[in-house]
Amino acid sequence: MQGIDFVVAWVDGGDPEWQRRKAACQGPEQPEAREERYREWDLLRYWFRGVAKFAPWVRRIFFICDQRPPAWLRQENEKLVIVRHEDFLPEEYRPCFSSHPIELNMHRIRGLGEKFVYFNDDMFLLRPVKEELFFLHDLPRDSALLDPVPTTDLCDRGEQGRISTVPLNNCEYLNRDYDFRTVLAGQRRKWLNPGYGKGAFRNLMLMSWPRFVGFHETHLPQAFLKSCFEEAWDQDYDILDATSRHAFQDDRDVNQWLIRERQLAEGKFVPRATKTGAFFDLARDDFDAVKAILRQKISMVCLNDGPMGTEAFLQRKAEIQEAFHEILPEYCEFERTRNS
Repeated sequence: MQGIDFVVAWVDGGDPEWQRRKAACQGPEQPEAREERYREWDLLRYWFRGVAKFAPWVRRIFFICDQRPPAWLRQENEKLVIVRHEDFLPEEYRPCFSSHPIELNMHRIRGLGEKFVYFNDDMFLLRPVKEELFFLHDLPRDSALLDPVPTTDLCDRGEQGRISTVPLNNCEYLNRDYDFRTVLAGQRRKWLNPGYGKGAFRNLMLMSWPRFVGFHETHLPQAFLKSCFEEAWDQDYDILDATSRHAFQDDRDVNQWLIRERQLAEGKFVPRATKTGAFFDLARDDFDAVKAILRQKISMVCLNDGPMGTEAFLQRKAEIQEAFHEILPEYCEFERTRNS
């Protein structure tokens, strides 16, 4: 069985050179992105320590960055591959300051295997995990949970930013490519799996609609088949190409959730229970996030940045770092020590 790769995308928004390139590309007509979209929490070393300790079976780690990697990162590690934007993004899609083109073009990374797990740099492993958490019988593990897209979010531009339109756009193209009733008829057991708990009942209620109404997105590490990206580009080249040409996030964009939803529609997944991890908004859930890290009762966590003042940010940053250091205090194979 071919091994499983990890892909993680990272950006240090405090890097002056990166800020200069971003400002030069942005232009006066482009609205300024929220500070927290690029803010650095200095947690990357705990991402690598978590992978080294809790998922030592990983085949390779593809580390996407468009700036100088941290000095402490041991780049010569045989499992680690540094991926620059020019290594996989076509010239017409660069420069890029949006996660969407990066996510939609990951299949172009040289050497990436058919089976891989995509992490944002705010997603972490908290306890030992087996390969079966992400793949089983060479198929991604996932939960096909329907969830109507709340269009009221579109009115809350200041707090939600441009991400609000993405689920609507994804849903539009999924319905263009797949007939909802046909999908359900061929794989009803996968959509009404008892492991979904109350989600299975919600799926049953929403099956009365003639179209996909939207999906529950967990904001956790996502398992993908590289071939599903290639198939999506064959079928949805128009929107994937258009999104990839946007240097900054745009209301018309789709993202990697569309590929995930195509995998669900194709039945290319093995059902998985929903309680595998948790999402925390650090602007309001920092205490719960610290508690979850220290208790290590869940396998994965997403620590999403949110609007907060500088004083609150620095305090919460210190608290989160201290919690991670409590469970992952030792250097790992991907770090340079003081003596190396």
